[in-house]
Amino acid sequence: MDETSTFIRCAALLLWATSLAGCSGGGSTPSGTTHASSASPTPAATASPQGETGGAATAFAASVGVDVHMSTQTYAQNPAAVAALVAQLGVRHLRDSTFPGQQNMCALFQSYAGNGVRFDFIVTPGETDAQLQSWQSCSAPAAEAYEGYNEYDLSNDPNWPQTLRTAQQQIYAYAHGIGLPAVGPALISGGDYGEVGPVPADYGNFHDYFAGRNPGNPGFGGTFPPFGTYGSLAYDMNIARQTTGQAPLWSTETGYGDAPGSIDPVPPVTKMHYSLRTLFLHWNAGVPRTYFYELLDENNGDFGSFGLATPQLQPKPAFYAISNLLAHLAGSQTTTAALPYSLTAPSTVDHTLLTRSPTQFTLALWEEVPEWNPVTNQLIAVTPQAVTLNFATRPQAVSVTTFNTQGQTSTATQTPAASLTLRVDGSPSLVDITI
Repeated sequence: MDETSTFIRCAALLLWATSLAGCSGGGSTPSGTTHASSASPTPAATASPQGETGGAATAFAASVGVDVHMSTQTYAQNPAAVAALVAQLGVRHLRDSTFPGQQNMCALFQSYAGNGVRFDFIVTPGETDAQLQSWQSCSAPAAEAYEGYNEYDLSNDPNWPQTLRTAQQQIYAYAHGIGLPAVGPALISGGDYGEVGPVPADYGNFHDYFAGRNPGNPGFGGTFPPFGTYGSLAYDMNIARQTTGQAPLWSTETGYGDAPGSIDPVPPVTKMHYSLRTLFLHWNAGVPRTYFYELLDENNGDFGSFGLATPQLQPKPAFYAISNLLAHLAGSQTTTAALPYSLTAPSTVDHTLLTRSPTQFTLALWEEVPEWNPVTNQLIAVTPQAVTLNFATRPQAVSVTTFNTQGQTSTATQTPAASLTLRVDGSPSLVDITI
């Protein structure tokens, strides 16, 4: 993340402006996606008795990543403890820069590779093929992808669009030459994606920060056809596709601050709820990778409290919730299957269905409504809503797992029945169903 005046200006002005087509930023889909490949609003009743096919829980777990800055003092003060924290979180995908010629960094990344963690490496402006090869020659076990210049539209390069186009062609050719995918560049300004135009990439790239709003907000700025309303996921994805077309899109930065001094902070519990919901909403919209910005607070600037843990490596509620979600899905088979059921709920209730095995499913349910007013800095009360699940045949087993305010989970076994009514709120509930 480049903590820049452009982003800050856009985030602040969009509270009242309606015509800043040149600002990018973000949110997520309007409330209600119905399955992993859809971004359409959820009606009052969804998923027919003939069944809804759940996305593979293993693929969903693999969609979770986190940004790190291994070279900064916050991370470098205790590398072993940071590695242990990553293992505790349970993610297998990290994002950081390349460090050609720095053997100490290369050795560090190799150690992560030994634990099954892979990196999306952001190419630093000006790096040559020789420098990339030097980095790759020692970091190869850790490399998962190479990414174009980060937010380069904020550079002082007067010819930045051409520079970026040329660099992305180089990065794409280099990555493909070593058998790795290339990720497109993420930009700050929506208009700048159009100025760059098409570039080669296996994955598109966007940064979606929600300015203290819930990730399913319908947008909070102007509406710009054909892209949509600023602040929505549809807008962010549509503007990013100007450079990479219909390639799958990675969200390489998203998240929330949770302390005064950060831009648009929310309370830690709200951050926890919104972070879980971000993962589900991105997945529903077809985003195969979501990187949270970032692992540790670095206590500097507008993004100083966006971490999932403190500079002292103390996990926050969002950390525990993500870790427990991933642990909950551990052991799943790589498969998809249909769950014959229907879901009746208010339109504010959203869901994600994941397949654990041909007979086991996890259904995430939550209210996609705001819990925080970023203008008045006040909590918004969320009224729990009734959700009824009707199964074509009585399931063999049903349980419901919920998250407390610290991100820890508890599970209650339900009596299997052809119909089950639950109450859900802004904190996602995980309904495990065996048929």
